[in-house]
Amino acid sequence: MNAPDPAEWAEIAPHPGDRDLPAGRHELHRDRLLTAIARESRTHSSPRVLRRPALALAALVLVLVLVAAAGAGLAVSSGDEPPAALPSPRASRSAARLPPPGAVAKIRAYGTVRELTDSADLVVRGEVVSVADGRSVYRVAEVLYRDPVAPVSTEITVGTESAGWPGRPSVLYLALSDPQARVYAPLSGDFGIFDLAGETATSRSSAMSVTGLRTEDATGAGRAFVTTLADLRQLASERG
Repeated sequence: MNAPDPAEWAEIAPHPGDRDLPAGRHELHRDRLLTAIARESRTHSSPRVLRRPALALAALVLVLVLVAAAGAGLAVSSGDEPPAALPSPRASRSAARLPPPGAVAKIRAYGTVRELTDSADLVVRGEVVSVADGRSVYRVAEVLYRDPVAPVSTEITVGTESAGWPGRPSVLYLALSDPQARVYAPLSGDFGIFDLAGETATSRSSAMSVTGLRTEDATGAGRAFVTTLADLRQLASERG
């Protein structure tokens, strides 16, 4: 069956024309429309409010994931090298015992007289004769050890006023701090100074003191170390 021609539609169903709504229908339909819109707004607003905590929680989780990823990225070293491990306390103490080359590297803590001897450029017995301008003039009575590059004479300059008191005999473990000016410095301050009383040698400081001749003694920590001048000479001769 063929569809009717559009002209036939006009005859079958003529245009109804423009007809106005009865009086009062405009206000009725407007009120119904506004009521439906208000009901629809309330219906959709509740789930939106309920979804806000969930969205906030999701955002927080996302931030935590990003922070964790950034922290993991910082732990990875550049290139293909594995991340460096933290040194153990024993490794840290061992590293502190190993000075880098040069006289400045001798500023460190020492546990034994052997360490002092092995690190010194010059080990001498003598006494301070004068102190001025932050320096001491030290008269050398005996050289226990001397590095070939360390100049020495009957009097040397020590770049500190705390090397000793005039007329008080001592043994100094020295580093050549200024080769051009031929100025020496005690190793790590009081660590490198022993006061003499006859043949007895006592470390200048109880706080900055070795605890043994060849091996450390934990029971001697915090006390002045006492030994003999003969022991200091023996260790110096062992270094050669």
